[in-house]
Amino acid sequence: MAHRMLKLYSLLLYPLTLIAFFFVGISYAGLVEAGKNQGLAGGAIVFGYGIMAAVIGLVIALFVAYKTNRKTIFWLNIILTVGIVVFYVFYHIKFLERQKVKTLEKQNIEQPTQPTEPTSKTSAATKPLV
Repeated sequence: MAHRMLKLYSLLLYPLTLIAFFFVGISYAGLVEAGKNQGLAGGAIVFGYGIMAAVIGLVIALFVAYKTNRKTIFWLNIILTVGIVVFYVFYHIKFLERQKVKTLEKQNIEQPTQPTEPTSKTSAATKPLV
């Protein structure tokens, strides 16, 4: 039974599980807003959630590779690959939307909101007092 843990299809299961569960962990951290209002530590907190989930996923993958047959592991590899692609596309689209908002904000800051009026050549300090 343990020899199945070292077969190629099982060896593919391990990195796929690490990546998929990492995405699950950072998604969970986003849902519970784990890094919100934490400043620079927010990214580390979210990354920690991802790492913890990846380790849990690796333990599950080792157990699954030990207990199940080849066909089940093969289908799990396909499901994990599709899940990774879906997570990647989701986070890439979110990234592009945030970049678009940043460029729009930058354009709004650089352009004045109302046109400025030209100043007159004579000001109050140069007018004669009568």
